[in-house]
Formats: sequence, C-alpha cells, structure tokens
Amino acid sequence: MQIVTLFCMNQLLKQYRIGTATLRFGLTCLLYVSVWQYGCAQIDPGLTTSAALTDPACRTITVSRVMPTTVAPAPIPQGLPTPVFSQQTGTLAYGTTVSITATGMPTNAFIEYSTDNGTSWVKGTSAPVVSKKPILARVRVNDLTSATATATVTPFFKRTMIIGNSIMSHAPAPNLGWTNTNGMAASAPDKDFVYLLTTNLKRLNSNMQVNLYSGGSFERYFGLPSYSVDEFVLPVQSFKPDLIVVRIGENVTEADVTARNFLGEYRQFLDKLASQAGGPVQIICSTSVWNRPKYDAVVRQVAAEKGYPVADMKSMVGVPSFFASQYANADVAAHPNDTGMQRIADILWDSLP
Repeated sequence: MQIVTLFCMNQLLKQYRIGTATLRFGLTCLLYVSVWQYGCAQIDPGLTTSAALTDPACRTITVSRVMPTTVAPAPIPQGLPTPVFSQQTGTLAYGTTVSITATGMPTNAFIEYSTDNGTSWVKGTSAPVVSKKPILARVRVNDLTSATATATVTPFFKRTMIIGNSIMSHAPAPNLGWTNTNGMAASAPDKDFVYLLTTNLKRLNSNMQVNLYSGGSFERYFGLPSYSVDEFVLPVQSFKPDLIVVRIGENVTEADVTARNFLGEYRQFLDKLASQAGGPVQIICSTSVWNRPKYDAVVRQVAAEKGYPVADMKSMVGVPSFFASQYANADVAAHPNDTGMQRIADILWDSLP
C-alpha cells in the first residue's frame, strides 16, 4: 500500500512537471512522511468485538451513536377543565341547543364550540343541533386550550315541506295513461320518493308532519312580471317547516336560465323560504333528473353561497334504467320509475347534513 501511495504521489508531481525526477522523488518522500499517519484509521476496539482492528500504525476513531431528537407532545394545560354537554348522544329537534358547562374555570377562561369538526370555533355556552356531525367543545385561555369534549346528537324534524313538480305528485290523467295519485310513473303511492324519504325521516320522529307544495309555477314563470315568489309566503308561514326540500328543475327551460335571470330569481326564492319559516330551517336543494346543465349550475352556485346541501341527481341523468319506459306516452315515460324514485329518495336522504 505504501509503495502504491509513493508511486501515485510521484506521478502527480510528474503530471504537473514539478522539478526533476530526483527533486520529485524527494518531495514525494517528504509528503508521505508528513501525512502517512492519516492514511488509515481503525474503530476504537473498545466499541467493537473484532480483535482485528488493532493496527498501532493507524489512528483510532471512536464512534458514538447519535440518537434522533424527539419532540414530546405539548401537555394539556393544567387547570383548564374539560367542558361537559347537557346531552352527549341521542336525538333532538332541529335547531335545539345543547348547553355546555365547565367547573373550576380560571379567570379570563371561556368555552368555545365547533360544529364543523374543528375548522372554526365559536365562543358560547350553547350549541345548536343542526347536523349529524359531532359538536366539539373546549375551554380556552388566550392561546391555551383544554382537552376537547365531543357530543354526537342527531337532529330530527317536526315539519317537512317538499316543494316539487309532477315527480312529487300528479293527479290521474287517463288521456296520458296515468291513473294514480302519487309521484308520476311510480307504480304505487308507497313507491314514490316522497313516501320513501318521509319514511326515513319518521324513523327519527314518528310524529313528523309532511306538507307538499307545487313549485311548478316558479319553474315555468320565474322572472316574468306576472309572477311573484310571494306565492310561498302564506304556505310557509302557516306550516312553519324546519325542513324544506326543493325538488324541482325539470320544467325550467334552459334558454330561460340566462334570459330570465334564473340566478337572481333562485336566490330570491330560497331567501323567501328561509325568511318565512319562523325559526331554524334546513333547506335542501336538488339538481334535475333530466339534462339541465344551466339549471344545475345555478342550483349548485346559489346553494354553495348559502351553505345549503345539494342533492345532486347527475348520476340519474340519461340512464334508462331509472325511467318509466313501460309507458306509451313519452311525457309519462320520461318520469322516474320505482328504481328512479328510490334513487331520488336515497340521494335526498344522504344529502341531509
């Protein structure tokens, strides 16, 4: 190894044409003697079981293990009590509040709650039950917070208003081959989406009342001077719904969406419903089961602005198995069959917050 080292050093000096051959040899020897002791190293034999690493001509390297640094989780601040809900689980009427208390709170401490899984927090000692999502609560002092308490309380509804069209209900029309009184093209009253949806809702509250109201005039005449959404004022005021399902759209002409400012009219329509309910109300919007892309886009936009859920029916559009092809009349055949009605009910049910 030493001969190889000497040769390499000499060749390096020769490459750069430093001095004569004799001078290069002398410099090579001098450099080697100066640095030879750094040419090898061995691990401290006290740290290894190998007895072979004991060359006295080599430097000894002591190896020590460097452990990774771990960050301990921040401890829960001492002295901040965990809050308690007046009701932890079960069901309550929509809009009912659960109280939140905490004992032994220090000066300047306060309770805050979240109904959106901790995305935002509201200062207060009572939280409204408006969705199936858990309600979170904690005590805060400046930047310090207590452990988080959780309540999972499902809201039920007392009065449900469904605003719809012929898919919701249609009287007999023998000239069309339609003889029932229920959602058009459903084979029986207990097969339409109204029955199926309200059956689910009544499992939470068997005494729930249901009111059906036609939205056909709004669909056809919105934005015209002769029409006003005030038609909904008295029905909503008198019934006082805490759930309104807006299941319309099939009778809206796509060309009128832009020409008659459906965007503004739909906003006004939903505002009128909410303002006349007389209390907390959950509004569910719905897209169309037919191909109505402009209508659907407005529904999604306005619902997002107001924070209302959307029952999106796009999975049904253009799928023959959801529609009543057994009817000879094309208008009746374009309505959902029993499978389609079940699909509508399921989407509406799943859209409840």
